[in-house]
Amino acid sequence: MKRIIWLSAALLALAGVAGAGGPGTTGASFLKVGVGARELALGSAASSLTEGANSVNWNPAGLAGLKTRDVSASYNMLFIDESQGFLGYAAPVGGGSGVFGIGVNYLTVRDIEKRASDTDSPDSKFNNNNTAATISYARAEVRPGLAVGGNVKYVEQKLDSQSDKAVALDLGTTYAAGKGWTAAFVVQNLGGRIGPDRLPLTLKGGASRRFLDGKLAAAADVDWLVYDERAYLDLGGEYTLGKYLALRAGYQFGRGADDLGSGLVGLGAGVGIRYESFKLDYAYVPFGDLGDTHRMTFGFVF
Repeated sequence: MKRIIWLSAALLALAGVAGAGGPGTTGASFLKVGVGARELALGSAASSLTEGANSVNWNPAGLAGLKTRDVSASYNMLFIDESQGFLGYAAPVGGGSGVFGIGVNYLTVRDIEKRASDTDSPDSKFNNNNTAATISYARAEVRPGLAVGGNVKYVEQKLDSQSDKAVALDLGTTYAAGKGWTAAFVVQNLGGRIGPDRLPLTLKGGASRRFLDGKLAAAADVDWLVYDERAYLDLGGEYTLGKYLALRAGYQFGRGADDLGSGLVGLGAGVGIRYESFKLDYAYVPFGDLGDTHRMTFGFVF
């Protein structure tokens, strides 16, 4: 545990130095948009609860407990002409050498109107395409109860004829503390710049506990967006009914600072269905004046 505390302190210090210049614009903002219906239904309180291939997006250390191969696919129609998707795969390596994963996350805004002057009709239309391709590795029991994981990400954003690229790292840990408790710490988007802007460096720390023989899980996370100088508190819970159905709800406090207007901004709610090797998760996530979003994730283990 002392090693975890010192590691966390060192990473926090590093992030503090990196953000010493104050709040500013970050690039590749799509990396701040959550992926995975289960995790979003939990109000993003997922650093210690995420599992399977979706762990690539939340905490790569969550891959470490995987015993079978796992495929995850998400597609979300967010707002008008804006869509997001993710495809991930993870599998354990023989001999207990760890778990490898890969994932591709994209967000596209289509049919943006282009004008050279103030006219009723656009001269043309173009798209804004954002992509992150990730390679992950995680290993359990590095120390008793401690799992670690890391991502290497290739990030690209295209706006009309402009294209910017960057490489980023994610680092994550989970620690099973006993009596149903799990703690987690994650650093996301550690890297340089993409175009003129810095990558959206994010720190996540959280803990969860399971009750009722594992049927009920409650979790809390704190997210710190270093360069935006913005923090969120995430609270979420999941209750499993029998073998096939899970009910989830959560709330992300601090969304009022995002200027999204009235409404249930920060809320997450959803259900999960499991049948043999198949998984289907749904989340309802409102975004105030921008409208409501409905997230779907399909998974398969084999």
